[in-house]
Amino acid sequence: MIGNGNPNAIFTKTLTLGDTNMPCLGINYSLKPQVAESAKIRLSKATLTIAPTGAAGSKVLLTVAINRYDENGDALADVTYAISGAAAKVAWAGTSPTFTASALTLKDAIDLLNEIGGIQAFALHAPHSASLNSGYFIALSETDIPSQPAKYLECLYRDVSDYVINTNRKCAFLRLGLPEARDAGSMRLIGLNGTATGVTSGRVLIYKDDIRDFSDEYSATYATEIGRKQVYLDKVLVDTETEYIDKDILNANTIQGPIILEVSSTDLSALVHYLRVIQDNV
Repeated sequence: MIGNGNPNAIFTKTLTLGDTNMPCLGINYSLKPQVAESAKIRLSKATLTIAPTGAAGSKVLLTVAINRYDENGDALADVTYAISGAAAKVAWAGTSPTFTASALTLKDAIDLLNEIGGIQAFALHAPHSASLNSGYFIALSETDIPSQPAKYLECLYRDVSDYVINTNRKCAFLRLGLPEARDAGSMRLIGLNGTATGVTSGRVLIYKDDIRDFSDEYSATYATEIGRKQVYLDKVLVDTETEYIDKDILNANTIQGPIILEVSSTDLSALVHYLRVIQDNV
């Protein structure tokens, strides 16, 4: 088997609530020729900086900087690509070496990042409809983006005490796909259990969230988007230890990923949930 080893192995993934636990974005960089590049300019590494209140003092700002050197090895101004959280997506604009754009959702930001030569980005632990029109993210000082085929930089963490969905719901997300988080392999849901603190109007959801299912014109309104997804589980959140799914291998439901496990409530303050799946080899 490719990617997952033993097809009969049960994989357990953990969802927790915390500012440094569940990154929303994966990103890496491949040094390769760029459109209209000059033979006298050598591109080097790329870095990422995240400022929670970088855009107009209130919205998240993601800045990719690509280092450059001239033919003598002297440093030139970085080429910078800055994506601001905003109420609507705005395409790249500007002239070298400074470009700007805006993103309403995580999908918007991923699409914009993937338009930068050499950058590859994808969603981690958040739905593609997650809003970036917010300042409730954790700062990241300028950090080198790993070069392909090295591992991805996992980044864009939410400030979970302030970041809300659907107006007033604190939330936690876990993305799961096979063989990797972004992949659409089939799997069987074996189990889901856990505890939570703060369960007022609480909800536990599992739904499909494949970027290929979204058009550029989709609505990012949470209530609208959840209705468009393939929902595999919708349960009331309970604070005590609870088995939301408890199946054996033979009668477990087969689903297609990637999926999001989402737990939310108006007063959620702590959470540990364990999701168990097995690769579907039928």
